[in-house]
Amino acid sequence: MQPFSDYLRELLQTKQITVSALSRLTGIERTTLSRALTGQRVLPYAVLDKLVYHLRLTPREERMLHTCYDAQFERETVRRSWERVDRLFADLAELDFTTPAFETVQLLLDLDGYAKKRSIFRGATNIQPLLRMVLTEELNRPDARVELTVPPTDIFLTGELLHRCLSGQMNGEVEQIIAFDASGSAEEINLYNLECFCRILPICLLSKRRYHPYYYYDNCVTAWYTDPFPYFLATHTCVVCLSEDGGQAMLLRGADQVACYHRYFQTLLSRCHSLTQYTTDPLEILDAYQRCTEKDGFYMAMDQPCFGRFYSEELIRTYLRGDLPFFEEILQSAKTRFATLRQVSKFYTMFTMDGLRRFVENGTLDDYPVQVVTPFSPEDRLWLMQALAAAIRSGDVVGRMMMDGVFPGYLSICTSENSGVGFFTTEQFPLSQGICSVQIWEPDLCRAFHSWLLHLPGSEKTLTAEETAEALEALLTAKRKEGSL
Repeated sequence: MQPFSDYLRELLQTKQITVSALSRLTGIERTTLSRALTGQRVLPYAVLDKLVYHLRLTPREERMLHTCYDAQFERETVRRSWERVDRLFADLAELDFTTPAFETVQLLLDLDGYAKKRSIFRGATNIQPLLRMVLTEELNRPDARVELTVPPTDIFLTGELLHRCLSGQMNGEVEQIIAFDASGSAEEINLYNLECFCRILPICLLSKRRYHPYYYYDNCVTAWYTDPFPYFLATHTCVVCLSEDGGQAMLLRGADQVACYHRYFQTLLSRCHSLTQYTTDPLEILDAYQRCTEKDGFYMAMDQPCFGRFYSEELIRTYLRGDLPFFEEILQSAKTRFATLRQVSKFYTMFTMDGLRRFVENGTLDDYPVQVVTPFSPEDRLWLMQALAAAIRSGDVVGRMMMDGVFPGYLSICTSENSGVGFFTTEQFPLSQGICSVQIWEPDLCRAFHSWLLHLPGSEKTLTAEETAEALEALLTAKRKEGSL
């Protein structure tokens, strides 16, 4: 995000107005404006309206001016956490799910042929082939199991696991222990911990629930001076020990050594917390949504808007399939869920034009498969869209249309500051049938994702409330002319 001083200077150049002229028009002292333009002075909030008026700012420019102004008072760690989450979701939005045209990695040697009598390896050009061989040989076993701790700087192993998820080669269970940084105050967002999680979330989503991350807190995660190889990767047949910087590795292949590290990993695991919880059960997913909803607030981003604020019990019973074997249980769960959404005072729904069009055209919900919820009728689609537009205009709902590429179209996120964050794959997810969820409760990560979603409505990554309502109404008008509604 641009500093306020840079954006104000950009506006002056765009509008072709000098500092002196702006000073005369607004009544703000010239020296005050000059210092604001160099970042040496914060302008009083009351003068922003004068700037908006005399610079003839568009609604988008006005919002950007306020966003940059407000950012002057945000903590640097919060701004950086938004940028990291932005990058995570932008990368997920661009993720290529197509099957590779050919396998780019072909092992020309087995582990015995590559390692020979060596046990110590130095440098990425020697260590990376070693790790790739060990993973490949293990994941080809029917009982594949990988136990893993990695240096904080590792990118290679994370990339290898992600590649295997995308290429359908994640055939075993992978358990990973991550050391989270315990330094800093409880209210701050720890950027190190956020970075660790952002690296592994794609694997969590793509692994078909075969990847299991765990964490513990450590006051020092940057150096273990007494152990040259504090990290390791253990399989059925060998252990690769890794240095702090990942620049050295030691290969152990004795049966007693492998057994020792396996027992050690299990001991460590017993002292750790599970970072995620997976589920594909519709009832459990409804419950997960409920647990990630605060008593007085609902916060969600997804390709489609959430219409849950407008679902009556009659509407729920109409579209929930009556032939479900667990109909009564899911009906009661849905009633409880949407009664909560009708009552919360803060209702945030971030969505995209693509998701909106899809709902208007076929009436299906991305986060509920047609095996559970039948498509909405054209009349009810029209009513829900009109209700949402009116609620956005009135301020009852904070609804914003996200720009393309801000959020992946196959994912939804429901956040809370203290009650957990849920990531839910939708019917648009290319690699699986149905929906599943990845849930986290680690407080630091919950604050990071909740803060990110809260800042979206005022950012340049969404339309304004007025623009969003207009987009809803314009789509409805177009569909009426086509005769599809």
